[in-house]
Amino acid sequence: MIDDLMLVQKVVLAIAAGYLLGSLPFAHVASRLRGVDVFTTGSTLAGTANVFFNVGHRTGAVVFVGDVAKGGAAVFAAWGIGVPPPLILVAGGAAVVGHWKSIFTGFRGGDGMAPLMGVSLALMPALAILGVVAGLATVFLMRHSVLRSTWGVGVCFLAMLAISQYYQIERDLVSSLVVLASLVLLRSMFTRRRRLHLAEHPVYRDTEDEHGLEDGADAEIDPDSEMGRTARDHR
Repeated sequence: MIDDLMLVQKVVLAIAAGYLLGSLPFAHVASRLRGVDVFTTGSTLAGTANVFFNVGHRTGAVVFVGDVAKGGAAVFAAWGIGVPPPLILVAGGAAVVGHWKSIFTGFRGGDGMAPLMGVSLALMPALAILGVVAGLATVFLMRHSVLRSTWGVGVCFLAMLAISQYYQIERDLVSSLVVLASLVLLRSMFTRRRRLHLAEHPVYRDTEDEHGLEDGADAEIDPDSEMGRTARDHR
């Protein structure tokens, strides 16, 4: 009974630590230092891709390292607390949720793909590296598509799943990671579809708003941003 209670306490502590680590707003802070509000730029997500393509490549690379690191840190924190291996992935999932809904930015965030990579690298480095290589190759080949990140993550975890099944390596853990990756991709597709809808159906205001839009004026979309490319490709 006492052991079970201690296990529950460790898991709860690992979830809290994972969420707080995942909430660290690297994209928001890095963009602010460049004088850009990431939540009003490009895809309006606080993630690596938005910073890389709409703020700066070097800044995006720094954000990528930070976001990957916080996913890995959540796993190592759970290990340090003493959470059993089968439950460590829960802390990684909490880090992804923290990245989605950061307590430091009014519960706004990114799509969670970079922290997910960090979780995977911490849990199974060799297999994750093979998957990441396949994913990055896919992103490069589809670099002109607005769905490049989605395809890259999908290929990454499909490759990991195929290798684990073929060589009988950590099949249960990889399957759990694929489930988490599927949730990340579904949320990414949902938010992308919602942004596309907003881009095609701008909000009309009855009075001049704080940005100076007159009555009936559409909010202008930057044609070079990810949202602008999405709306343009849809047409």
